Amino acid sequence: MKIAIIGAGLAGLSCAHELERYGISPVIFEDLNFIGDRESHITATLNIVDRPINDLLKYYKDVCHLDIKPLKTIKRLTHFSPNKKTVLKSDDFGYLFLRGKEENSLKGQLYSQLNNTKVIFSQKPDLSVLSEEYDFVVVANGHPGIAKELGCWEEYISGWIKGATVSGDFNPNELIMWLNRKYCKNGYAYLCPYDSNKASLVLFVPYVNKEQVEYYWNKFLEIAKIKYEIGEKFYIEHFSGNVYPHKIGNVYLIGAAGGAICPLLGFGQINSISMGVLAAQSIVEGLDYEKLIETIVDKENSFYELRKAFNKLTNKGFDNLITAIGIPGIKHLSYYTDINVAKYGAKALRIKNKILKKK
Repeated sequence: MKIAIIGAGLAGLSCAHELERYGISPVIFEDLNFIGDRESHITATLNIVDRPINDLLKYYKDVCHLDIKPLKTIKRLTHFSPNKKTVLKSDDFGYLFLRGKEENSLKGQLYSQLNNTKVIFSQKPDLSVLSEEYDFVVVANGHPGIAKELGCWEEYISGWIKGATVSGDFNPNELIMWLNRKYCKNGYAYLCPYDSNKASLVLFVPYVNKEQVEYYWNKFLEIAKIKYEIGEKFYIEHFSGNVYPHKIGNVYLIGAAGGAICPLLGFGQINSISMGVLAAQSIVEGLDYEKLIETIVDKENSFYELRKAFNKLTNKGFDNLITAIGIPGIKHLSYYTDINVAKYGAKALRIKNKILKKK
């Protein structure tokens, strides 16, 4: 069986690894000339977002057959809104992962577990050509372009990220998040540490271009009173959307190219890796891919309901949200239980909207 994968990202590498488990050696066509991300930075996973997965590393090992090691465990969450601050503490809120060109980066770890996959670097292949030459083509290039061309992309949110490596004094197990319409509109800013002296500082602003995000970045530094020493800066175009169908003919759409990015807070690691593994299983075992990823799609649809509600919040609403997170009952249910907050939160919003429509 001849299989081509477009993109050596999380989804593409995970798909290749799973195919190898079935004795298949795919070919990956990668736009870059290396494995990893252009920008060195830190990303996070949060248990509250990952549910119904309860133990992420065990899930990766037992379900995805991958040995993935995080950089740090998140033990402290600090939330800032314009006038409020809430701090939560736990032994395990989630994990921090290294992104970049390093061997121990997330993509580097996945790549090191491949044995028989050929990677052709600096290549942007033509989908129509590949779909004729190969039995299956898996699109995992981290961009909605092909999904748009195929007419199966519905945009949820887009914008630009500006980030920087910063120096200072950090708690290496702390994730910090800021919400303020004055500098991130209905987006967010966050800080993830490499260690006690170095961190990634990131701002996402929806519906702006690369030039406009600079204005909001400067506002962020001013209003949030960021005093860290700013080092190397980077820009990333960010998007989230719904894809359907995820399989057209012999072409699979997975990872960010298949709608894996959470529309609320931009998480995409687990969805991308899971979609890669499930696409491989669908190809080899002849299983219905849409059914295999149904749980992922349902979860992201729930997060989209929360995103629509989030979009309506004013700065006062952000203050109320951050205050609520610290209320003992809400805090316990949200962060210290296994309750699927996205699922039940979205369900509550749908019920509320139905009641309002009837009035």
